[in-house]
Amino acid sequence: MNNGDAAPPLLSVENVSKSFGGVHALRSGSFNLQRGEVVTIVGANGAGKTTLIKLVAGAHVPDSGRIMINGLEVLRSEHSVANMRERGIEVVYQDLALVPNMTAPYNLFLGRIPRKWGIFVDERKMRIKTREVLDKLNVTTVQDLSRPISSMSGGQQQSIAIGRAIAWGKEIVILDEPTAALGPNETAEVERIIREVRARHGTSFILISHNLDQVRRLADRIIVIHHGVTSREFKREEVTSDRLVKAITLGE
Repeated sequence: MNNGDAAPPLLSVENVSKSFGGVHALRSGSFNLQRGEVVTIVGANGAGKTTLIKLVAGAHVPDSGRIMINGLEVLRSEHSVANMRERGIEVVYQDLALVPNMTAPYNLFLGRIPRKWGIFVDERKMRIKTREVLDKLNVTTVQDLSRPISSMSGGQQQSIAIGRAIAWGKEIVILDEPTAALGPNETAEVERIIREVRARHGTSFILISHNLDQVRRLADRIIVIHHGVTSREFKREEVTSDRLVKAITLGE
């Protein structure tokens, strides 16, 4: 097939590696992400999943390989969280990075607090934007925006964290184990948000999950990391959970 006129992937990761001292956290990571696609990254504990997404997010600089966004290479000097955010990449880590004693609007605007006349916090603007984001996600369980995050359920907190990523990440949202600490109902709600945002806004997702049933429900493609190498790639419809387990444990 001739792909000469095809648009480049939204994100292309080519043979990136990262070591910390003498430890090879990631030996060779490669995958592409298309616009509006959900790609999941699976692997055993310590396989290199989190290192890979931190390279994409700008938290680490790769030792080798390259990362390209919309066909443009990200130079080593450009590898920073701030720069990757400017390019439309946001991350929701497993700990959510929320401040428990702050409200939903303050958490949504963490690091981006708007000011009136350069002095006073514009809380009205924050509340309006937060309500718009929650409405966009069709989240109805968060009504009182004056409550601290610590008083909310795990699912509500995850909705705020994803909402923050959606609000500021125009292109790609990376989710690190988004439902690991949630019950079935809250897990279903988070999965609904992912599907709806993708369908309505064309957002691309990179998802790390140990829940293989969830992986097969959400993913278009599944990338397997084994001992620091992206060893296999599967389309969702062509792989069973048993086949995934074998790839994760044996790299086959």
